[in-house]
Amino acid sequence: MKVPLFLFITLLVIACNSSKKYYYVQDSKEEKVFNAISDSAAYLKAYEYFQISEKVYKDMKSKYGSAYLDQPISYKLLNSKREDITYRVHFLKKDSLLEDVSNNIKELPNAISNARNESIEERNGVGSKYDTLGLYKAPVKVINAKFVTQEYSNYKDVSLKYKNVSQKKISAIRFKWYGENAFNEPADMGSLDNGWGNGFTDDLLRPGVTESGVWSVLSKDGKKILIAYPYEVAFEDGSIWKLAY
Repeated sequence: MKVPLFLFITLLVIACNSSKKYYYVQDSKEEKVFNAISDSAAYLKAYEYFQISEKVYKDMKSKYGSAYLDQPISYKLLNSKREDITYRVHFLKKDSLLEDVSNNIKELPNAISNARNESIEERNGVGSKYDTLGLYKAPVKVINAKFVTQEYSNYKDVSLKYKNVSQKKISAIRFKWYGENAFNEPADMGSLDNGWGNGFTDDLLRPGVTESGVWSVLSKDGKKILIAYPYEVAFEDGSIWKLAY
């Protein structure tokens, strides 16, 4: 049976007009005002707010090691008279509905991690896993980085193609790179097993010139270089650029 349009609009107006004001108070500090059509609807909304707060805290902690927010402990739901009704609200299938809300929040992606990764990739290139603050100001840009197999061996070296994007002659460059194996684990870098490696060149590099080089790292399982960048550059005039970490 179809509901006439005028009746649907009337019911919608009644529902909107019948909504009441509620207050969500978290840890006696944060307060949020919202409307709901019933105490049970308000309870579900308050529970959702708390679950979101918990997820934000956990996401920050998992990404940065320590959260910059206080861990959410508890919350209260107050009605329009500011009476605490947190433990006075009961409705059918309460536990299952709360579980659904909790599961939906948990399944949301780590927005903090995604935002940070997007910021890192914007500065350092797609696929970058590690933040290198100030790299966009580097006088040398790595155009290409990859593992290359040695001619008469199964060991692999690291090949870089890079360009002097400054207006000055460069006399020396120190590079860093990070690589992984086929299992997306830190690649063997010879004496180092944490995926990191480094290289040095003191060949003169003029402004606007692109150069390439190969560094022996004797990697047994290197598959891909995720990031490569200069961390220190010496100019012919004696000045030095260093990457800020």
